[in-house]
Amino acid sequence: MSRRDELIAQYRQIHETKTYGRSSEVMVGYIQRPLDDIPKIRSVLDFGCGQSRLVDWMGAINDARVYRYDPAIPEFAEMPVDKVDLVICTDVMEHIPEDDVDALFATIRSLSKHAFFNISVREAKEILPNGENAHCTVQPPPWWRQRLLKQFRIVRRTRSPDPTAVSFLTWPEAKG
Repeated sequence: MSRRDELIAQYRQIHETKTYGRSSEVMVGYIQRPLDDIPKIRSVLDFGCGQSRLVDWMGAINDARVYRYDPAIPEFAEMPVDKVDLVICTDVMEHIPEDDVDALFATIRSLSKHAFFNISVREAKEILPNGENAHCTVQPPPWWRQRLLKQFRIVRRTRSPDPTAVSFLTWPEAKG
């Protein structure tokens, strides 16, 4: 079993036993504000959605079709689309093994050039069933930005509601 598959199995156990992965719902305003810089958003994918309803809010506000993907949630374990106008990825990347980060950023870039990331830069309070910390990749903001720049031409930092996290946008600010 690969490290990725092992972690997905651990996260699946957590999701089966309690409500987990809903913290991103507080991100609505932080994501919505800079969307004025993007032409009409018609489709949004919540990549690593957990049990969150964030994408429903984003869809309602933008009159957009919404999709969910999370390999640890059986009903969302298959990628539902191959292109969208916007990918939101909140509180996910810190759960990805460091060796897989670049490939995952490439996957997200293949889905859209417009992505919003919120990434925790501290260890999690949550401990996996196997005793490991739920955040397997804890790195400072510059490290994350450099990794994103391998896939996205534009990476700009934006405000996060969590002082122990960093948020990035992958589209330019509107002129004017």
